[in-house]
Amino acid sequence: MVLLPLEAWGPVLLVLYTGPASEEFLSHSPAVPAKVRKYEGDKMKFPATGVGVERALVQNSGPTLGRASLDTDPGLEIPRAIMARYWVTISLIMAFSLFRNSPLLAKATLAPVFSDHMVLQCGQPIPVWGIASPGEAVTITLGKETLRTVADPAGHWLVRLAARQATDQPATLVITASNTLSVGDILIGEVWICSGQSNMHWPLRLAANGEKEVNSAQLPNLRLLNLRGSPYPSGREFSPRDRENSVPRKYQTGGWAVCTPQTIPEFSAVAFFFGRELYGKMNIPIGLIHNSVGGTPTESWISRSALLADPALRPILSNWPENELISSFCRKRAGMNLAGFTQGLAGGSMCHPYQPGFMYESAIGPLAPFAMRGVIWYQGESNTHNPMLHDRLFSTLVGQWREVWGQGDFPFLFVQLPNLAGAEDWPGFRASQLRALRIPNTGMAVTIDIGDPGDVHPPAKEEVGHRLALLARDIAYGEKIESSGPMLRDIKAAGKDLRLGFSRVTGGLATRDKKDPTGFEVAGIDMKFAPAMARIEANEIAVFSPGIAEPVAVRYGFAPNPRCTVVNGAGLPASPFEAHVK
Repeated sequence: MVLLPLEAWGPVLLVLYTGPASEEFLSHSPAVPAKVRKYEGDKMKFPATGVGVERALVQNSGPTLGRASLDTDPGLEIPRAIMARYWVTISLIMAFSLFRNSPLLAKATLAPVFSDHMVLQCGQPIPVWGIASPGEAVTITLGKETLRTVADPAGHWLVRLAARQATDQPATLVITASNTLSVGDILIGEVWICSGQSNMHWPLRLAANGEKEVNSAQLPNLRLLNLRGSPYPSGREFSPRDRENSVPRKYQTGGWAVCTPQTIPEFSAVAFFFGRELYGKMNIPIGLIHNSVGGTPTESWISRSALLADPALRPILSNWPENELISSFCRKRAGMNLAGFTQGLAGGSMCHPYQPGFMYESAIGPLAPFAMRGVIWYQGESNTHNPMLHDRLFSTLVGQWREVWGQGDFPFLFVQLPNLAGAEDWPGFRASQLRALRIPNTGMAVTIDIGDPGDVHPPAKEEVGHRLALLARDIAYGEKIESSGPMLRDIKAAGKDLRLGFSRVTGGLATRDKKDPTGFEVAGIDMKFAPAMARIEANEIAVFSPGIAEPVAVRYGFAPNPRCTVVNGAGLPASPFEAHVK
């Protein structure tokens, strides 16, 4: 049975649920609000919220039912006859449970992102929020600053502490209501969110030189929040316990820790190398919030409401996981994990991290509006099958995250997928990622030269973290450094040649092997690409193919595992591209 009390002194909704397993009482925390309607004909109706329910009973103790808070989405219809039949049962349940679960008796709590050893963002107002009894006075103290507020009718409270300068002198956050909470060893510095799928998730212990890096990772001012998803969507069937935990509100857990050889082995290698470089350059505390999960597609990191609001993205919500807009990998892996688990799928419940909206509800919504500087993102392998759809998904993701944080166009830095033999979809997907640079205040770390042709998880994570750190130092902190390799600026026809102009050429154009550039192709009006020869002339590259008299298009590195040699004076590689003469 699932019991869902609403406002303690107003209308109360109780749901009696009989599932396939033995009946039990479950305490249910608030999730997605849904308006509940009165009787329509001979049934009580309330709309889709997401829990697969076989039978439900609802008591109406007032003129309207108010709101219900559930996890996922099927919607319920409760016949009047059942309501009448189980009225006594429901009343007894309410008598035993109403006050025990009432928000009026709730102890004050902080959002889970607040814990000992954390880093708070410097230079910005600091949101602090949590839960208390409705109407309860809450006092928040950090150092010499004290703010007071009152919990709203739903029990929520939030204050914004004044912006502070970075410091490695520990502070304590104290919350005082009917109970007192204390969070200690807080530093003020730079906070970054580190998200994506398996290449962001890849732990330091498995990276190149992992053992050496782990053993030397004694960095007291580098703080880590490792939000680990469980069950991890590996190639196995979820157990009954896994299925119970595979809902957004339970899925990710973790607390802040100081970076030591004991706390770092399972932390993201890319995020660690990124944060370590920032700390080395800035010498202020760095906080890294890591919440990636292997295999997760872009759509899982966007809210269902945002997907539903866009006609171009709405179809991705239908018939999960059989929807062909979903990558074959995600369909197969989710099918393996959820084998035999038909109730949740039939009801449309949120039961897997690959589902559209799941990771947003689990990993992003609960973090906002925690003050931070920006995001680093390494994801895309699960979306390479549809680059044009990814264009829309990625811009929606960035826009929604910026909206929910309310910090304007914060830096959003991402990794372009590397070289990988046999990955036929990847050239087009890299082009989608290149187009994403049109989104304001974004940066892309090109990795076409540091992949592993035989492994989707290349071990060279340190260089990836370094290139992301260069982007952060440039875009977020305004350092006068070159943070990107050459980017195609324009293309002109010159007889049989195409002349390519580039930006981001600090120190001039060059090749790693000091030879003529490789990796170019050109096409005539028939758009059949052929290998081309190339030569560097100042900050331009001239390309030509003997068999094509009038070239109209050019490609560079447009293959799964190309040999790309063009760099700038900073040694950073040019991005793959395809371009046409206008």
